[in-house]
Amino acid sequence: MTIPWREALDKATRKDLWLAGLGCFSQVVRVGDTGLVVKKSEPHPVVGDLQPVEKLIYERLGHHQFILRYYGEYHANTETPNGVPGGLVFQYLPGGKLAASLPLSGYSEKRVGWAIQAAEAVQYIHSKSVIHSDLGSHNFLIREDRTLALADFGGSRIDDISQKVSYATRYQRPLPSNELDLMCTRKDDIFALGTVIYEITAGHQLYPDKQSGDIRQLLLCRKFPNLEAIVSSIRTVIRK
Repeated sequence: MTIPWREALDKATRKDLWLAGLGCFSQVVRVGDTGLVVKKSEPHPVVGDLQPVEKLIYERLGHHQFILRYYGEYHANTETPNGVPGGLVFQYLPGGKLAASLPLSGYSEKRVGWAIQAAEAVQYIHSKSVIHSDLGSHNFLIREDRTLALADFGGSRIDDISQKVSYATRYQRPLPSNELDLMCTRKDDIFALGTVIYEITAGHQLYPDKQSGDIRQLLLCRKFPNLEAIVSSIRTVIRK
């Protein structure tokens, strides 16, 4: 039996392909009006090919309302090449990244809901023994119904397979260098989640005008932003 999403990709032509995203380890190609994107891994000289672990993680996570919808792995058609790359197939979300929408007043009524959705997504992946290891507003996408979807598990940890990425300073749990654990834990994800919730409710990144070194020193000294303007229930969660 033909899988509908696979058939749609087989029928696509080169003119249907648009570059939707480009990173250090992969590129994401949007395929016309199919509602699909293909994430093609680019092997890295240090971390290698991240696609096998990402595939394993999405297969374990299955379907969840606040996780980016994963359909399966697509193998490029070598007999009648149409330009569609081989890779992991996901739902296309035109709302883009949460990070780009933090300042937008049009989403003000959604912010408390977003904080809850982000927390539920993290709780769910932890229940499946997955540690995201790069949680941030840049890895939450916005659906058409304006709910969030957590994405990008290419460098994540699953079971005893160590993560291949590390947290950006804004999201990194503040520990002295000699106490940093090479293996990310739930505590690391939860600290990053607190930063994401702060960014959602404040409408901007944590310390947007500071450099990485300054941010690290502020966090190590536990000099956190003033939270008084944030709703009390959310303020309590961030402080925890």
